[in-house]
Amino acid sequence: MQTGPRTAEGKAASSMNAMSHGLTSRMVVLPSEDPAQFQHLRRSLLKEHQPSTPTEKLLVEEMAQAHWRLERVRRHQDEAFDSAQLDTKLLALLLRYATSYERTFLKSLETLKKLQRERLAPPQQTFVSQKAEREAFFKMMDAVTAPPGPPIDFESVGNTAVPSAA
Repeated sequence: MQTGPRTAEGKAASSMNAMSHGLTSRMVVLPSEDPAQFQHLRRSLLKEHQPSTPTEKLLVEEMAQAHWRLERVRRHQDEAFDSAQLDTKLLALLLRYATSYERTFLKSLETLKKLQRERLAPPQQTFVSQKAEREAFFKMMDAVTAPPGPPIDFESVGNTAVPSAA
């Protein structure tokens, strides 16, 4: 009676049995691909974009993975076009995956650039109208040039009866 693989190596090998194209694999780098090439791509993107926050690093990682998977799709497309029979269903599937990976890459890049612009931009100055600026200036000047003592209440001054000279 067969019970399947018992060793870790055997289990790892059998887990790849059903893989036909690897486009939906959770693994970024498939056993048939060169991990050193993926690491080179990843390091190049990190060097180019210089992420400095965890979110920026995640976005660069996502870009590397999307590009790696997009290249996998392109290899499958080349193979499909080179085959004797053109499988239109396979080509439609490959086009869908290519579009998805391109969109992921571009959206991650756009988000990364936006975050970096916001992080590196000088602080925004608050807009103050010229009228408000003038009023603030005159108020300050009034406070500086006012005579010492309690302020004069001009409203009550008009109500004070002034003796008339008859």
